[in-house]
Amino acid sequence: MERKSVRMDLRHGSHRISISCPGRRGCICTGASGDVGMGRRCLVKGTQTLNDSLPASAELQRLLDLAVDLSRQAAEVHRHRQTGEVNPKSTATDLVSQVDHDAERVITAGIRRARPDDGILGEEETLIVGSSGLQWVIDPLDGTVNYLYGFPNYSVSIAIELDGLPIIGVVYDTSRDKLYRARIDSTATSNGQSIGVTSCTDLSTALLGTGFAYESSTRGQQALVLTKLLPQVRDIRRTGSCAIDLCLVASGRLDAFYETGVQWWDVAAGLAIIRAAGGVAVYEPLQKRVLASGPLLWQQLCETVNQAEIVTDHKDPPPSATI
Repeated sequence: MERKSVRMDLRHGSHRISISCPGRRGCICTGASGDVGMGRRCLVKGTQTLNDSLPASAELQRLLDLAVDLSRQAAEVHRHRQTGEVNPKSTATDLVSQVDHDAERVITAGIRRARPDDGILGEEETLIVGSSGLQWVIDPLDGTVNYLYGFPNYSVSIAIELDGLPIIGVVYDTSRDKLYRARIDSTATSNGQSIGVTSCTDLSTALLGTGFAYESSTRGQQALVLTKLLPQVRDIRRTGSCAIDLCLVASGRLDAFYETGVQWWDVAAGLAIIRAAGGVAVYEPLQKRVLASGPLLWQQLCETVNQAEIVTDHKDPPPSATI
């Protein structure tokens, strides 16, 4: 089936960001001057002209309702705290518990019952090819290390994508009983209340969120990049759950977010929520890099992060940070 390109414009006063997306997760981000602001392949959404296969509003709502219900079921698995055997994954410090696996099974089973033709991509090795054109992207426990330590930042993250574009996003912050949700044709909410990104215009006054990979040499390189960023922002925050961090941008608790080493299931739902909250969000699958902010801060964020990576010779994408 032929897919139309996605054309996007974000406007706020005299500021403009334009993006033309020709395919699944590839586009070039340009600023008001029209030059390439990112210099990388990326995915971003503002005001869109979408292809004709976008589900109708009523169907989008049914999808959102199902995602919310499944996130609540997974959250109950979190609350039971039957961690079982805990094993290392990519490194000795990157952990997976029985809760991760059980929560993913609950979500996957619910999708298979309600929508057997949809595809599913889950962090804990679920990969089901569908025929409907829709794919569910699941992180059943984002922030596993936080969860095991009882540190209150962990969540369920569920997105539904169409041609690589997240059209539904749900993040359930189990530790705070806070539910973030969004669909592509509506606004984002937190526990039923509308949320929006900040209007910060100056990176020097921006609160920036970030995260780190588990492999020690990669963390060292990420720290070097931050030494260049820290003097240029208000301050840095690191919570240990990428999905929650993106929702903090969407709700104005952070002005911006940047992290390398993240996988699609870490960011898909959060990106949908940020975009519905009026923000700009990019995931670059080759670099495994995510950036997000309000539209007025976007160009500064891109230029500053790119420069920091160049100066510190940040070339190779780190392994997935599956926290």
